[in-house]
Amino acid sequence: MPPRRTPTSDGHPVTERPEHKPHDARPLVEGTGRLEAFSDGVFAIVVTLLIIEVHLPALVGSGTPAMLAALGEIAPKLVSFTVSFATIAVYWVNHHHFFSRVTHTDWKLLWANNLLLFWLTVVPFTTAVVGDHPTEPVAVFIYGVNLALAAGSFSLMAWYVFFRGDLVAATVTYAERRREWRKATRGAAIYLAAALIGLIAPPIAILLFLILPLAWVVPSLLDDGADDPA
Repeated sequence: MPPRRTPTSDGHPVTERPEHKPHDARPLVEGTGRLEAFSDGVFAIVVTLLIIEVHLPALVGSGTPAMLAALGEIAPKLVSFTVSFATIAVYWVNHHHFFSRVTHTDWKLLWANNLLLFWLTVVPFTTAVVGDHPTEPVAVFIYGVNLALAAGSFSLMAWYVFFRGDLVAATVTYAERRREWRKATRGAAIYLAAALIGLIAPPIAILLFLILPLAWVVPSLLDDGADDPA
């Protein structure tokens, strides 16, 4: 926009220059209500799709033996459903806890959150793959990589909120931000390691996938614990 000339009381024009805006200026929206509402809907759909993939096969014969045989046939699917449901539930609890201290959103945070939701919506598919082929190393590896990418997306979102966008309350110290971002990053690394183990020992990897969510059952994001000196 060209400069605008405004006459002064003595008749001499004074050039008014347009207001300068920083190059990195970004519109901020107070609150996280719409982001959380959309995310909650996606989480609900994901956990619903998990059980849709589980079907009881046709009974061969009748009576209790036939029913037990059918249940035994889908046991791997039930295990993979349990692992994935627990994982998604832990993600939802920590997602809720994480955003309880976020004060503003911007378009970059929205897309970082969308990336997390993308990888979580893939979980029903990879759950079905590993449920149908629980002893296949590639199937277990694909499932583990999916969980690692979801964890990595959460870590990326945390990095942006804590350090780049500074979208949390001012009461959250740098030490708290660093500690919680490092915890999210460790989760991604551990899931990736478990995925690699799946290429060698699928049962051990599946056991790790079942155990790992327990570390985040009680969220400690942005707690008031002692500062991390590291």
